[in-house]
Amino acid sequence: MKKFKAKYFFLAILSGCLLAISFPKINAFYLAWIAFIPAVYTALRNCVKNSLVYGFIFGFTCYAISLFWMFPFLKFNTNITQALIASSLLWAYLSLYFAVWMGMLSFSRRHFHPIVSSLYAASSWVVLEYVRTYLLTGFGWNLLGYSQTSFSHIIQFADIFGVYGLSFVIVFINMLLYYWLQDSRGKLFFLYAIGIFIVAGTYGHIKIHSYSNPFGDKLKVGVVQPNIDQYKKWDEKFVKENLASIEKLAANFENQDLDLAVYPETVLPGYLQYEGEIIDFVEAVSKYSKLNLFGGASYDAEDRIYNSVFAITGKNKNLSKHDKNHLVIFGEYIPFKSLLSKYFGILNTLGDFSKGKYMNVLKYKGMNIGATICSENFFPDLSRKVVLNGAKILTNHTNDAWFLDSYAPYQHFVMNVFRAIENRKNVIVSANTGISSVIDSAGNITKITSINKAETFITDAYQNNVITVYDKIGNIFCYMCMFFTMFIIVIVFII
Repeated sequence: MKKFKAKYFFLAILSGCLLAISFPKINAFYLAWIAFIPAVYTALRNCVKNSLVYGFIFGFTCYAISLFWMFPFLKFNTNITQALIASSLLWAYLSLYFAVWMGMLSFSRRHFHPIVSSLYAASSWVVLEYVRTYLLTGFGWNLLGYSQTSFSHIIQFADIFGVYGLSFVIVFINMLLYYWLQDSRGKLFFLYAIGIFIVAGTYGHIKIHSYSNPFGDKLKVGVVQPNIDQYKKWDEKFVKENLASIEKLAANFENQDLDLAVYPETVLPGYLQYEGEIIDFVEAVSKYSKLNLFGGASYDAEDRIYNSVFAITGKNKNLSKHDKNHLVIFGEYIPFKSLLSKYFGILNTLGDFSKGKYMNVLKYKGMNIGATICSENFFPDLSRKVVLNGAKILTNHTNDAWFLDSYAPYQHFVMNVFRAIENRKNVIVSANTGISSVIDSAGNITKITSINKAETFITDAYQNNVITVYDKIGNIFCYMCMFFTMFIIVIVFII
């Protein structure tokens, strides 16, 4: 093992800083296309063990900056010590993926042509992102592709390969630029990089032109952003005050002949199934729209509690509901509850939620709506599944008030842009506070609210029957990357 050198620590930190600020809220997305170059230089000049350490530094720097919001978020629910420990552990866990990636890159150095090495680096990155999205309940936050939300022409091919395909291209371009900079005869690598941009940009231009113009069945939609203070949201003393403020906002929809009114996650501070105060509120505001989607808690015959979205008609008839399929660990349920509950309080007063089993389509008079609740939009498969089940438009109901005015609401919101492109569906976002919006099928934001402001808006959104390549093949691209990565590793072992 070679001695550690300060310059490699510096380069790892540099890569981490460049990558961190490419994500929202800073949103210097163009830096992602060069952020990996210092890290690649480091990995290809060090042994595997050293590269693992430098990779960890790369990742920890990136996440300590881009996910710093985890600390105040956890501090809100625990205390300074627990928040510091928990957030540091999360940053460290996520950094392990960077460490493994740089170790894998070092492992294969000097064995392959630069193009093969670049393909291997990009493929292994995708594999690690995919694993991170689903392993240990999953954390699909700040996948590399999400950094490019503002680069609208480049992100359009997500309707074929999903967000993981864009992550692949970013790493691949970084590798090509590295080889171009390292080899005086490497002009061809630069031309390859330019060629990829041209192809992706041309495809993007065609798709933006095709999907930016409104098409499909028009719906007149109202969206509510109540901006309820998180300290008051679950305090029983403020239930009447909170419901009154929401009812006042909803009154803006009176005589507007809405097709659909969309309310955020847990907008109902109790159980619609039996609490009179909640029932009266829903009856009062549901008359403003043909169909209303309310976030709230529900329970079943076995007294299991769910985080749900209710579909309520304008005549206050409860049609159906969607129960959240993917729960947030320590936020909506506590694993090993008897052991850990004394360290982590559940983040609301309703109790430990149970996991929903199906991605239900909410249907009423020609409307076919696929609802996701908060973190369900982390997972491309869930939106894809509800589209394949018949959804013609998507909604996301969230409560980003937990995150205060940090980077988090912006980083969470951009995932909806990718769900719109992957499925070529309009996406309606309603947040308690955070960012509420309507996104068209090309990923254009057609309406958007400010953070920490109570407001409503009315706009048009469109249903469609489009089934994309990504809808049909799902994450096959990720499996191809897995196969290629394993193939290269086996070859290195043999030679």
